[in-house]
Amino acid sequence: MNLATIARSAAAFALSTALASSAFAADVKLSNGSVWKGDVGEKVRATYVVNGKELTVDGTVVRAEKNLVVVEVMENGKAVRKTIVSFDLRKLETLADGEKPAPAGSGSRPADAPKSGGGNANAGKKDGERTTSPTAAMPRIFVLPMEGMVGTGMRHDEIETVAKEADKYGPGQIIVLLINSGGGLVIEGDKIHATMKEVKKRHRVVAWIKMAISAAAFTALHCDEIYFMRVGALGSITMYSGTTAISGRELDAWLVKVGEASEIGGRPPIIGQAMVTNPIECSYDRDENGNITWYSTMQGKYKLSDSKENLTLNADNALHSKFSDGTADTVEELAKVMQLKEWKEEDGGRRIHASWQRLLKQCIDQKTFLMNDYQNPAGSDGEAVLGNQIKTLTEIIRWYERCYPGMVYESPNFPPSETEGEAPEEMKRQLAQLKKQLGEMKKRDRN
Repeated sequence: MNLATIARSAAAFALSTALASSAFAADVKLSNGSVWKGDVGEKVRATYVVNGKELTVDGTVVRAEKNLVVVEVMENGKAVRKTIVSFDLRKLETLADGEKPAPAGSGSRPADAPKSGGGNANAGKKDGERTTSPTAAMPRIFVLPMEGMVGTGMRHDEIETVAKEADKYGPGQIIVLLINSGGGLVIEGDKIHATMKEVKKRHRVVAWIKMAISAAAFTALHCDEIYFMRVGALGSITMYSGTTAISGRELDAWLVKVGEASEIGGRPPIIGQAMVTNPIECSYDRDENGNITWYSTMQGKYKLSDSKENLTLNADNALHSKFSDGTADTVEELAKVMQLKEWKEEDGGRRIHASWQRLLKQCIDQKTFLMNDYQNPAGSDGEAVLGNQIKTLTEIIRWYERCYPGMVYESPNFPPSETEGEAPEEMKRQLAQLKKQLGEMKKRDRN
């Protein structure tokens, strides 16, 4: 499968997803408290604020939620998706058939510009006739540190848990994934892929990058907004089978999935795919208005990766190419580049992270002692020895249930099981056999 085929496959997937949801009706809240009522697939004109500048774009709604809308627009002949959250959204107008579109990224229309009818419940109404209160609650912020190996320290489980915490305040909360990871398990990346697609339907999910390599970079690509720390790095999403990089059909499938993740985050597939394998090149041009044109060749003025090296972005070239949305080292700086009026952080994200890290460390610390106790059981007679082995093996099985990733993926590694979250069946049979031996020994002693 060549790159063109991969790109077509990813584009077909995105199109089918949009068409499948074309009958979905939604109420989108605007910054002034008014509500746009419409459907996915409608042509709209959106006026919103980016970095203090008010812009207007015309496009097609491909996703609409209470607290955000995703509009697909054409820029330099290419379809680009723009995610606009409620508190940045000044106007959202349904376009009448044949109405002349505004240029992408143009200045805002005058306040008295005509509005069409269609799905907009507020069309033609004065400001005093809006359907909702003009005061919208500020979203809560949940910062989830994601550190260590993907699959142990950085997992889909914590993303799901923090999303449930955010759900308590309703849709449209902000989840900041503070990523500092050198990568890890592909199987966990698949789980994160599914989780991120679901969580993004309800909340604004943001990546804040200190280090995001391999599977950690794959996670970040799903986010509509990515912010770098000044020392931040993101890329090199190479998949390995053992110690060898994958190739052939396996590589083709991985390229499609990474390209899909890039599109989910509103970026061209080529960016993520250039992070996977070095034969794929990536460059871009930037015009005087800051518009970016991406290439899968070296024809662009700004070269990011050639045929010898996988793409890894830093804070500077990520910002210049508009891959990132800003640079921030502190929450105060992050609030500013995210255009937040205040930083209203809940403790749920950091608490969830700390709880899992404590359990993981405890598991890793206990494993060495448990292994030694099982292999060298204490006891002055046979019954005592068997009793201590049973006690130790029971504790080992319990740790599989409490912290499976710590048992299997962190050194010293215990064997994996057929069912994640459980001990191997052989280990369970061994425990049953030890209990049987102890019972027979006690029976002989009584006789």
